[in-house]
Amino acid sequence: MNQLEVGLFTKLTGASGLTGLLAAGTAGVYAYLAPLNEDAAYVVFSKQASTPRYTFGGVAVEDLLYQVRGVAVGPTMAAAGTIAKQIDLALNDQALTVSGYSHLYLRRESDIQYVETDPGGQRWNHAGALYRIVLDPT
Repeated sequence: MNQLEVGLFTKLTGASGLTGLLAAGTAGVYAYLAPLNEDAAYVVFSKQASTPRYTFGGVAVEDLLYQVRGVAVGPTMAAAGTIAKQIDLALNDQALTVSGYSHLYLRRESDIQYVETDPGGQRWNHAGALYRIVLDPT
């Protein structure tokens, strides 16, 4: 994980309202991919875009977009939606500590929600959001 992802991981695992909903508690937060056969419910986050903003002296700010979503198994979106609400409480408009950077902005930009089924017909519900993160590389 890079320094930003360490900051996100720390923020998410430090949110007891969120980790209390996860099958593995604080161990149920993953960067990019959950382990194979992981028990739902869990959280996965991943970078979707990174757009550095330049000035004449170099990079003025790092402008990033991260997807953060809850994953839960069940017949409805309810459990994943509850996890998504707790993710939002932990992240939206909150301060983020990232080594080597000054935090400028962290805000939910758009919601995501989708369903997958595994070969056995079990429904895997995904709910969360894309979060805009702006950092000053000081």
